[in-house]
Amino acid sequence: MQITGHTEKKSEYYDNIYAAGYDTLRYQPIYRGILEYLRQLELPRVLEIGCGVGDMGKMIVDNNIPYRGFDFSAMAIKCSREICPEGNFWVGDAYNRANYLPPDYNVAIALEVLEHTDDLRVIENIPAGVHLVASVPDFDDIAHLRVYQDPQRDIVERFRPYLDVGHIFPAVLENKDTGYKATIFVVHAVRKAAAPIFNVGLPTHQPAGTEAMVAKIESKISRNAPCPCGSGRKYKKCCGRRLMPA
Repeated sequence: MQITGHTEKKSEYYDNIYAAGYDTLRYQPIYRGILEYLRQLELPRVLEIGCGVGDMGKMIVDNNIPYRGFDFSAMAIKCSREICPEGNFWVGDAYNRANYLPPDYNVAIALEVLEHTDDLRVIENIPAGVHLVASVPDFDDIAHLRVYQDPQRDIVERFRPYLDVGHIFPAVLENKDTGYKATIFVVHAVRKAAAPIFNVGLPTHQPAGTEAMVAKIESKISRNAPCPCGSGRKYKKCCGRRLMPA
């Protein structure tokens, strides 16, 4: 993996890009492939992290798949709402866990997001059990913090503590007029059960140390308090119950 040394850009940087007009034509084949993937899932419900100008969101909404998306660029959200008024879009930071609640979705999409951010910190916010469709580039850009060059080392191994990576698809981005050509890797994965409070469907067996983990969590959260996952139920009737050893 190449660490570029570039600094993480503020929202104003992307506001200016989107205000000038952002063409997503080269990404349309990727969007169509993701839509086909969603159609194969049973009752997909989508959260898009960094929804950009809303093209992917509109495609999903137009296919009657429950969807919501956020981006920290106010201009991106303005564009999203203009092209898809019926969509649920809001301004939000990918580092803020509140934007991932309630955990009522089973698919998270993060296209051209992870290379611009602390990728592991973003992935940590995704509830366990949720499918993740993400893309990362193998080329440098002034806004890229990392270049993912080797899929096994830079994607599978890097994300192993957080994700079970199922498939990696190389997609070529090409502009025949300018001769521009580059590759991004589209990743299909599932978030591992590393954050129990935000878990979506724990396995029936309990990993070693569960009892100690439950005790530590419950020492800080009243069993009768609202569950931190945002379900609206009491902790003891929601995540607290799922965390109890069999």
